[in-house]
Amino acid sequence: MTDPHWPEPAAAPNRPRRALVAAAEVLVVAALGWLALWLWTRGTPVSTPVLDRPDLRLRDFDGPFVAAAVGAATVAGLLVVDAVRQLALAVRTRPGRA
Repeated sequence: MTDPHWPEPAAAPNRPRRALVAAAEVLVVAALGWLALWLWTRGTPVSTPVLDRPDLRLRDFDGPFVAAAVGAATVAGLLVVDAVRQLALAVRTRPGRA
């Protein structure tokens, strides 16, 4: 007759290489953040003031640069979430008990 109890789950192995992946992702996030800021400043130049209203300055938007800046910031945000996940998987030694 077999044992009617479920076997105990084995402890999840510690994967320290995931910490290196998280560190690389943090570096990529920093580069994407810089790129997003650079693209945003290129995509939103301040135009010359209106002749009748010298206090009024208009801001023009250059669509491709603004879209690329938003895309770079979005990818950076997703990489931050994944870096936190990778770091959590790197330091976890066993699953939590319910």
